[in-house]
Amino acid sequence: MLSRHTEGREPVFDGAEFIEGYAVLRWETAVGGVGLAHNLRDGNGSPQSVISDLYERHVERTAERYACVVVAQAATQVTEPYVPQLLARDIIGRDAEWSEQYETTWKQLSQVLGMPAPYWYATLRDPETIAAWRPGTPPAVVPACHVTNATTALAELAADEPDGAPAAQLCWGLARKIRRRDHESVTHDIEKLHTNTEEGGDGAHLVLGAVPSPLRRAEEEEPSEMVRRAGWLAITERRDILAHRVADLSQVWDGGRDWHTGDFITVQPDKCKTAAEWAQRLVPADRGQAPTVLEKLLLDNARDAASDELLHDPITGIPALRRKQRWAKDRPEDIFTLGLERLPTHAPLAAITVSGQTTWIRTDDGQLWFAPARIGYGVSWGYGGTGNATLAKLLDRLLDDISAPAVQPREPDAPQGLFDLLRSTPKSGTTTYTRAQLAAARAA
Repeated sequence: MLSRHTEGREPVFDGAEFIEGYAVLRWETAVGGVGLAHNLRDGNGSPQSVISDLYERHVERTAERYACVVVAQAATQVTEPYVPQLLARDIIGRDAEWSEQYETTWKQLSQVLGMPAPYWYATLRDPETIAAWRPGTPPAVVPACHVTNATTALAELAADEPDGAPAAQLCWGLARKIRRRDHESVTHDIEKLHTNTEEGGDGAHLVLGAVPSPLRRAEEEEPSEMVRRAGWLAITERRDILAHRVADLSQVWDGGRDWHTGDFITVQPDKCKTAAEWAQRLVPADRGQAPTVLEKLLLDNARDAASDELLHDPITGIPALRRKQRWAKDRPEDIFTLGLERLPTHAPLAAITVSGQTTWIRTDDGQLWFAPARIGYGVSWGYGGTGNATLAKLLDRLLDDISAPAVQPREPDAPQGLFDLLRSTPKSGTTTYTRAQLAAARAA
């Protein structure tokens, strides 16, 4: 539809409406109503999703109001890699049926609208400035912050903390780091878009709805790792919505790199004696209050909120979720939890047990622990790959210091004897090695 040459009444801008995370600017044109949408929850978007949401609001009037919906993307065109992509669908008939999705250009869109269409980079999509836009208005000056980065929560949490508290230092540092990165990114993209415009590319047929406001603070070093970890330890124990929002941002930003927890772990106590022993020490969590950040992280993976049981490990302070199975016979009951990046004990390593997909550490005081592991850098055995090498490195250090942190990438290799012992360990069944056996392998 947008590729057609049309003549008729002069196009008229009709304002913006907001639906389910989209801002939709509407023009009345010779081909009918045309909507230009920007996703306020993500950089990209789907014309089909916008049309479905419009139909929820306008029902049978949708086809009267819109003949075509175009969605501006954060992704760029293939042929012009610094010009934002446009995806469109035409609405056909009173029942608001729509055509196949197609790609259009800013030039084609401007010809239908009778003016260059506005574009907001995903780092500059401030709803108030989009709502206030009118043809011919200069770009709004907006602090750069990607729509997926909720830095407002960081600032609000930090503002309530005592001066110098680790959580406050962490949040201020992360907010400024995100803002700087977003500012540098959008500034670079705008410069490249201007180059495209000067060369007569498709970017010449759009106008910017906003530009980034200048950074007014010099770049600083981020807080030390010790401060960051102390800050996250305090935040992940909280139950308030600000802590949940900050934690959600952390998961998107770096996967919780500085949290004291490691990867998710799933065990089946009915299939592993060691797991059953560990499960015996779990106690019910208090479901009478809002979940902590870590509890919510597990509850988001619940199978059945009514029957799954939230538990607490009194030794580590980490929550666990007993996920019961009421319907599917191929998904037995299990316990879903989180490991740690270092063990909170001074008791020396006594033995390790590998079973299923889990590596257990037993200390001299009889306690059981999950082997420390960093997110995305887990431990394994029974083959010659990275997981086996990581476990060998971990055991090499835990033999000397039980509270040593989990292994990081690119650390020196462990003694060959430990690596070979773990590589030859059967993947199936359960295998236990005592401290003496591990030490002998390390010395071999």
